[in-house]
Amino acid sequence: MLASAPMSKSWACPNCGRSFTQKNQRHACGTGERSDILRNRPEALVRLYAKIEAFARSLGPVEIVTRDRYALFRSSRIFSDLVMMSDAVRLAIHLKRRLNDAIFFKVVASPKAVSHVAKLTTNDDWLAVKPYFKEAYDVSIDRTDER
Repeated sequence: MLASAPMSKSWACPNCGRSFTQKNQRHACGTGERSDILRNRPEALVRLYAKIEAFARSLGPVEIVTRDRYALFRSSRIFSDLVMMSDAVRLAIHLKRRLNDAIFFKVVASPKAVSHVAKLTTNDDWLAVKPYFKEAYDVSIDRTDER
């Protein structure tokens, strides 16, 4: 199981100990197993996932929650999520603004965020979205909009 990074804490689940800023936050207990999402994946995608995970951890306190083929990257809130596909890593990055970049094949706006989705197959794909991934992390730790 992946160790949870310390989060801004206002409530901790009495069953799994994960911390949330919202009391009684709905969630699945535990953070899952990294090996589950990487099992039977092509080596190139495993390496790509490892780069994403290492960069996420370098940004600051990050919790990575895995389930089946999915991973959520969370500071005090989810800033990115991914799906391990058979031929790509499908990465969604949640920002406060809409981007106009051809790397994203889907963009979905909600009242709280604009989600940008890319399919990554190479290191160059990752390098193209990496600055946006960092921006999403920075947005996720900026609490000014909640005051």
